[in-house]
Amino acid sequence: MRTRTFILCLLALCLSTIRGYASGLGDFRVNARFLTDRMAFELHLNSNQYNDLYEINYDFLCNIGPYVSGIAVADTRAMDAYYRYLDERNDDLRWVLSQAEYVRFIDIEYFFRPIYAINNVCYLRVYKIYPNRTHFYFGPPRHYLTYRGGHCRSHFGGVSYYRRNYPARYHHPVYSRPCRISPQMRPHDFAGPRPGNRPPQKPNWKPAPRPDRRPVSVGKPNYRPPHNPHKAPGFKPQERPTRRPEVSPDKMRPKQIREKSNMKEKERKSLSKRL
Repeated sequence: MRTRTFILCLLALCLSTIRGYASGLGDFRVNARFLTDRMAFELHLNSNQYNDLYEINYDFLCNIGPYVSGIAVADTRAMDAYYRYLDERNDDLRWVLSQAEYVRFIDIEYFFRPIYAINNVCYLRVYKIYPNRTHFYFGPPRHYLTYRGGHCRSHFGGVSYYRRNYPARYHHPVYSRPCRISPQMRPHDFAGPRPGNRPPQKPNWKPAPRPDRRPVSVGKPNYRPPHNPHKAPGFKPQERPTRRPEVSPDKMRPKQIREKSNMKEKERKSLSKRL
């Protein structure tokens, strides 16, 4: 009898351990506690908020656990499930956080959108800001080892458990503006656009004209020197006609010199007769 009881207890422990490590992100409980600890530290939450916030983060990580591998590769079905559970988680927080606390929560990206993917692997953003995963500002939540998702929406017909208990536990105005994640945030969280879909184009977008020549090499600009017709292949410079220079007087032939001197002598004689 004792052996049977021991085996059952060991099996239950193994099942709970497997469930805690079923996600590609790691242990649900450790991640939920770390995320809750940093949120309580930065938002200055009280003990009731700290315990409720742990339940909300734990349920969120458990719900997206089966979709982590699909989320990492931007699978349509997995991403739709992820953002549905993320919107439910952020909606539950409206009943736990005050209006001022919720406004600060929305402005902190690693709290409001806690998961991202790089190289087909999902990570928690909070670990980028707080790399020391063994340090905690607060002790474990009150029901850290006993909570099994009993306050999840699936047990209350899709209605928030914290909304029902809000008036009795909290006395602050509820943040009433929409808290859903915009579809434009999807490419910033995961592996770009969905498979099979082309990225959106601008209204007046036109493809760039194809270059006339191929680039010289990859990674270098497609430089084309200015057109110079004198360097074109097959070009022959045009020969200019040569002009014979005039013969200078000092280079005249002797015969021409004699004829010119005789003409001057005749002019001199004719002038002397007239006188």
